[in-house]
Amino acid sequence: MGPAASIPLRERADGAPKGGVILRRLKGHHRKGAAILDVLRQTWGRLIHKQWLLLYPLVLGIISTLAFVAVYASTGRSLTWSAFFQANFERWQFVYDNFVSEFSFTPELAIAVAAGLGFWVLSAMIRAPYFRAIAGPGYPLAPRNGREAGRLALFYVFSGLVGWVLPFVGAENTFIAQLVSLVSLVVAILIVFADYVIVYEDVGFWTGIRRSVRLVAGRWIPVLGIFIVLQLVYFGLRQLYGYYYDNSDGVLIVLPLIQIVVDAFLVLITDLVLIFLYQQTRTRGRRQA
Repeated sequence: MGPAASIPLRERADGAPKGGVILRRLKGHHRKGAAILDVLRQTWGRLIHKQWLLLYPLVLGIISTLAFVAVYASTGRSLTWSAFFQANFERWQFVYDNFVSEFSFTPELAIAVAAGLGFWVLSAMIRAPYFRAIAGPGYPLAPRNGREAGRLALFYVFSGLVGWVLPFVGAENTFIAQLVSLVSLVVAILIVFADYVIVYEDVGFWTGIRRSVRLVAGRWIPVLGIFIVLQLVYFGLRQLYGYYYDNSDGVLIVLPLIQIVVDAFLVLITDLVLIFLYQQTRTRGRRQA
């Protein structure tokens, strides 16, 4: 393999990163713009030489859908293909209408909370080995240890509350909704490296968040650019999906399957780009220290 695709993970016997090196230093010219080009080149190299990486976000996408099956069924609705996947497409609105707009502590709410917590815990169990698969030569199937899984699960609960639950606060007020969305977006940008830090640097929840904030502060322009591109891509896809989900003839059988695969591929691309950017930012910070 060429240098663009060979990015080995150096680990001790216990699986922890050795000497602070996560990915091999990017090679390329140090002229303006070359850093981002190197990130994209390395991302392409990973995609070409480690195609099975897609299975990790794909499995997580399937688990997410199954978790929503429990939430949907708890409301007493009949589980039909079109009705379920139309609700799944408007998942946030469905949860708001059925559990938040007239809030009360009910068994149905308990099921929804349990499904959400279960998904975040399973996200940690899958994404921890997924991160190490991106950096290393193999395909790990489990977190390094229970401590790593617990830290990552705690982070995903926190990020889920900020990015998914907090917007419920302003759902009925346009101004508050916009303000809450802005706050959620800013927090999401600041903690974008936190799960990578927790896994690759073997640190705790709060340490990972603080370190992510410092790293983002050093490379906020490319991070913001990535977020803008992602927002545009997801907006375009949502408009496209919405056209077919709103079809009065029902939801095509293949549409949800295509959406799960496409979303998994976008997650993979996003993680690859951000992990290489994280390593690049981390390496540059050590050189400047």
